[in-house]
Amino acid sequence: MKKIAVVFVMVHFMIFILWIMNSAYLFSPIGITAWIACVGAGFFIQIKLDKVMKIRTVLAVSNGWMVFLMGATLFIYFAVSSMP
Repeated sequence: MKKIAVVFVMVHFMIFILWIMNSAYLFSPIGITAWIACVGAGFFIQIKLDKVMKIRTVLAVSNGWMVFLMGATLFIYFAVSSMP
């Protein structure tokens, strides 16, 4: 489970890089679905890990950051779409 958590942290980092690049792959319907599924799986793995592991804390921060990026994306989308 620890190795899977490390993989998810790396995937979250790749999503962050794609978010910064404003990648069309990430913001396509398939990309957004994969992004949401990855965050959901990350939360599931975080719950399954032991409470004392450092990787659990790192995964929790990574999951929180992904949720923040989703919120920021929605905010930016609605702010830009309401402009004339």
